[in-house]
Amino acid sequence: MERNKIIHILLTGGVGSRLWPLSRKSNPKQYINLFGDKCLFEITIERNQNFADTLCVVGNKANEHLSRKVVDQKEITAVSFITEATPRNTAPAIAFAAFSALPDDVLLVTPSDHIITANEAYTKAINKALDLAKEGNIVTFGITPQHAETGYGYIEFDGDEVISFREKPNLETAKDFIRKKNFLWNSGMFCFKAGVFLRELQKYA
Repeated sequence: MERNKIIHILLTGGVGSRLWPLSRKSNPKQYINLFGDKCLFEITIERNQNFADTLCVVGNKANEHLSRKVVDQKEITAVSFITEATPRNTAPAIAFAAFSALPDDVLLVTPSDHIITANEAYTKAINKALDLAKEGNIVTFGITPQHAETGYGYIEFDGDEVISFREKPNLETAKDFIRKKNFLWNSGMFCFKAGVFLRELQKYA
């Protein structure tokens, strides 16, 4: 019987509109070599490859060839691709990946366009998330806010528990979040067992 794996689910569907016009629909920012000879997509693979057994790239028809080009250049063999006929945002993309996994496989879900220093704090956070996910928890990652940003969603928290998710606020609401000191920027990163996610999806869909 195949053992349960840790799978890095790499979401690549974004069109990079915030970096327009350098980033275009035909070549989104995650595939542009902004850092020497590497793009954010490649750096994200490298940052997480030591945590996962396999890689699963989820994207759309327009960018699949860009993903495959990077993966082929890095000679990654433990990889699968899920191609969406029509982009439907994050939750459906994760659902496709969860359906392709075994129920007890742990999914580490990340966007492909983050700039994160792969340091000791990141390693500690990922390892803690993997342990919590193996126990049946759904884990989300928050980022300590540096200022009152209106372009990000927020996570309201109490200790390690999520109280609520807040969509992109106006400036006054964002300033209030910063003053309260129990709000984090929502990173869009998650960790959970595939079966746990699908059960919750069925419950709340």
